[in-house]
Amino acid sequence: MGKRARAQARRGAGPTKVREPAAPVRGRLDPVRRTLTAYVGAALVLGILTLVGILVLGGTLGPFITLAGVVVAAGLVHRSATARLAGARLTGEDRMMQTMAGGMLVLSVVLAAAGAALATLT
Repeated sequence: MGKRARAQARRGAGPTKVREPAAPVRGRLDPVRRTLTAYVGAALVLGILTLVGILVLGGTLGPFITLAGVVVAAGLVHRSATARLAGARLTGEDRMMQTMAGGMLVLSVVLAAAGAALATLT
């Protein structure tokens, strides 16, 4: 036992308590996170609608209608999210979410274009 421990034992002081970290506050997301969450959600919904549009709309014009709708919707979603995020300070996680949503929009457009290209070949 060291000098400090013996001194504490004589004074009757017990071991010091270790503070536990405070629980995170569960509340509403900040506006940047809400915008990014909506951006990712809209990109996901657009991807699902692209698949459904390619499968459901048959004939020779179906894939082209899907392509036109996906290009317009992807442009509107991207423009809206970019306008809302302009000037906001984004963390690394925020930038990752923004990149993921943009990539999902690009994949939706590429998938719709591939569906239209395949429709012209068959």
